[in-house]
Amino acid sequence: MHHLLKLLIALKHACSPARRDAQLRKSDYRPDIDGLRAIAVVSVVVFHAFPSLAHGGFVGVDIFFVISGFLISKHIWEELGTGTFSIRTFYARRVRRIFPALSVVLLACLMMGFVILTPAEYEQLGKHVVAGALFLSNIVLWKEAGYFDNAADTKPLLHLWSLGIEEQFYIAWPLILAFFWRYSRHFGWALVGIMGTSIAYSMIVVRHDMVADFYSPLTRFWELALGAGLAYLASHKAPASERYRSLISWLGLGLIIGAVFSIKESYAFPGAWALLPTMGAACLIYAGEGAWPNRHLLSRRLLVWIGLISYPLYLWHWPLLSFARIMESGTPSVEARFWMVAATVVLAWLTYRLLERPVRSRPRSKNIVLMLCLSMFVLGAAGLTVKKLDGFKSRQFSMLNGDASTIVLGADRGKLRHECGLDEAQKPVFQYCLSSSVEEPRYALLGDSKGEALFYGLVRESKPDMPWMMIGTVYPPESAPGADERQHRKNQLALQTVVDNPSIKVVALAVALRTIFPLDSETGLIAANAALPRDKIATYSRTIRQLEQAGKRVVFVIDNPTFPDPTSCISGGATASPFLNQVLRRKENPHCTIRYTEHLAGTQAYRQFIGELQRLHPRLVVYDPTPLLCDVPGNLCAMTEGEKFLYSYGDHVSDYANSKIAREMLPFIRRLAP
Repeated sequence: MHHLLKLLIALKHACSPARRDAQLRKSDYRPDIDGLRAIAVVSVVVFHAFPSLAHGGFVGVDIFFVISGFLISKHIWEELGTGTFSIRTFYARRVRRIFPALSVVLLACLMMGFVILTPAEYEQLGKHVVAGALFLSNIVLWKEAGYFDNAADTKPLLHLWSLGIEEQFYIAWPLILAFFWRYSRHFGWALVGIMGTSIAYSMIVVRHDMVADFYSPLTRFWELALGAGLAYLASHKAPASERYRSLISWLGLGLIIGAVFSIKESYAFPGAWALLPTMGAACLIYAGEGAWPNRHLLSRRLLVWIGLISYPLYLWHWPLLSFARIMESGTPSVEARFWMVAATVVLAWLTYRLLERPVRSRPRSKNIVLMLCLSMFVLGAAGLTVKKLDGFKSRQFSMLNGDASTIVLGADRGKLRHECGLDEAQKPVFQYCLSSSVEEPRYALLGDSKGEALFYGLVRESKPDMPWMMIGTVYPPESAPGADERQHRKNQLALQTVVDNPSIKVVALAVALRTIFPLDSETGLIAANAALPRDKIATYSRTIRQLEQAGKRVVFVIDNPTFPDPTSCISGGATASPFLNQVLRRKENPHCTIRYTEHLAGTQAYRQFIGELQRLHPRLVVYDPTPLLCDVPGNLCAMTEGEKFLYSYGDHVSDYANSKIAREMLPFIRRLAP
């Protein structure tokens, strides 16, 4: 009787929900999936640290999507089957899984950013911390993408885009599965419909907007849904033979290896190319842990260990590489990147061992979930504070080569009117349609973003009786038909608008040098053997002739010297401590200064181009701002003048420089049209 009582108690204990869940998780564990996680995260880390070794390593994220869709859908499906599924429990489990490591990484980035980032960089980081805490990073990064966006490797939290997509998927997915649990016979078709719609949409979007296709949750949901489909098959189909599963597994490995080493960033990705890594991951998961590659390759102890720390490994690797890139003002050395990867592994293991495992060991604790949510709220509030306070401009950079707060362009653009002589239907065609006054414009500027950079200074330094307007992007001002019909129509519309306005007396043409001559990507100079582009000379000549025949005086503004991004030209110690500055020191890009004579030699063909225009049009006025931006007696062109930055983003002049140029340029423009 005593033994029978003990047996009943043991059975009761074994069948309790907590015990049953623990046994299910233990028996359900697949080491090969952790091995697959390892392949995914190693591919991503190698791609970011040593891109030449794995051109397509970024597809590791797509593998993660499939794994996540499979595991989470499988757990939901099983809980629905046992009647234990709860939305509240599901999200509590997600909080325990996602928040611990993410909170530590966000906090570390805020702390590091406070020390080494400029106010503008820190302000952006604050915005990205808010986006990361709200799982909206993909949306924020999507909106930032464009011509004016800073380099991807200078955004320490760029990699959180994938976490945003994943969590957005899980807002709706548990509810969808719960609905179809009651109507399971329709689930297969519904799943095919969801996947088919998403991948078809991705293939359409990628043709005209690769950025949208990359960041949009709608173009990525099919990858997670593919994993969910595997979970559905696992619970409804009988397992295949071992030989067949091994063949499927080998096929999956081949697809993943092919994707990692053949796909390149320039490809239209994700689109159809994403089928390679996702179908490869699907084959490996479907094959099961009994397949030979899964059992003997993916289940090896080292791969499993990397798979266990893959989430914090993913979170840590990119901030370390990004901060190193910012400090070096360029790609860090191979040795530095190696040590960053080594530090990533150590930090990932510590995060897993000291934070993730203790949190997961107490799955029923409500206090832990509340504390994690509170910590994420506090971090989001901290990021918002950093953004609202403009990156704490009051921070002192004791040894920097200039005032980083002067890397500003268009600080007063909000004072300009969205008017330029076009009607409301025509305005959206142009990126720039600006005027300085309600008065009819007397001076006009046609150009691109270089023209815009100059325009702010011209407006700021002009007296009230010198009203300006600008239309752009226009490059060159009148292109030859057939080259780009859409741009040609824009150019013609802008030119005709200026020609038909009798109040406009002077027209400035301000267009980037790179639209006339191809430039070396590192030096920003023209090749020594570059030929004069006769077709563009003819194009500019027609434009100048048309403007002069309409009674306008034309001013051609010579483009400024071409430099790298000014943030890569910030150099010096980031703290007040000489000891700490031995490590926390920003280096300067070697191309942030150039000899004046070297600049002239490297732009000789451009100046010959302008000379030819002057020969064809003797009344053409040419203005060269280069002597204001370079120390001619000292034979030096630099990024800064004193503590002021002459350039803002890319090679565009800053507000400090455009005011300086405008103060010299405006008097003789007034003389052209008193």
